[in-house]
Amino acid sequence: MILRILTALSCCLLLYVAGCSRSQNREDPVTEVQGHDAEMNAAIKMARSRLPEFWKTFEHPARGETDFALKLKIADPNGVEHFWVTPIQRKGGKIYGTISNEPVTVRSVKSGQRIEIPEAQIIDWLYMRNDKMVGNFTLRVLLKRTPEEEAAKYRAMLAEP
Repeated sequence: MILRILTALSCCLLLYVAGCSRSQNREDPVTEVQGHDAEMNAAIKMARSRLPEFWKTFEHPARGETDFALKLKIADPNGVEHFWVTPIQRKGGKIYGTISNEPVTVRSVKSGQRIEIPEAQIIDWLYMRNDKMVGNFTLRVLLKRTPEEEAAKYRAMLAEP
């Protein structure tokens, strides 16, 4: 189920650009957010501050808590981009996950690639609780900038923050 949701969320892919905006010629819409966007930075700060809550639930999920995913900030010489990774695994003090969407800007990763995740790269997280999405703080900001009909569809999937 989470792969289906993450595929749908790729329409709201966050390209978090550090201080500059670039035009993309793509059929899939990409939401560009400047690196100094206060509301997005606050959402990322909130997600990071609540990461211990995510890990606690990840390690001991209650009934109906499934489909854990992380959102990463990846930078390379081509730019900065954010990716959802799932499934995720914590093993031997390290975190691993698989890139779930196609890169637009960066070329150092590709969809389907399994990578080691430095915790400092985590900018958001989500999991499903009884078919409602918990977390995904960056999406909550993007919904304010999304056409209402599409935004309503995603809001219906969200649990209380």
